[in-house]
Amino acid sequence: MKYFFWLGVMLLAVSCAKRTAPAIDTNGTVISLALHEKKAYGNITIAVSRIQESRCPMNARCIRAGEAIADLTISDEKSSAAVSLCTGTDCGMQKKEAQATAILSTHQYQLSLVDILPNPTKTLEKGTQKVLFSIRKIQ
Repeated sequence: MKYFFWLGVMLLAVSCAKRTAPAIDTNGTVISLALHEKKAYGNITIAVSRIQESRCPMNARCIRAGEAIADLTISDEKSSAAVSLCTGTDCGMQKKEAQATAILSTHQYQLSLVDILPNPTKTLEKGTQKVLFSIRKIQ
């Protein structure tokens, strides 16, 4: 009986242990975040603060092709950085790119936008907006 008691205590301790967040490495990590979602990766936190969608939907006639812009906030214990990532034909008009560098304390991170979903140029489905991007630690 004592054996089962101590086994139960050990299982409880293991299940309550603090889980460490996966870290961003130099090879890159692909992340999918919904609007206003926040996730921790190692000692940094990444959040999507805004998604602006103006890409021309499939089967529609539009004056311009449009773009989709995602604003992200990256922070650590000491500092934070805001970056904007853009996809679509008209990103140049907005002076935005699909890549950005965030500098936090003594580390730099390279972010590259993969897509903003759902992509109206490929589907008519509506759903939760998500930003799919890769991030890698430069220094």
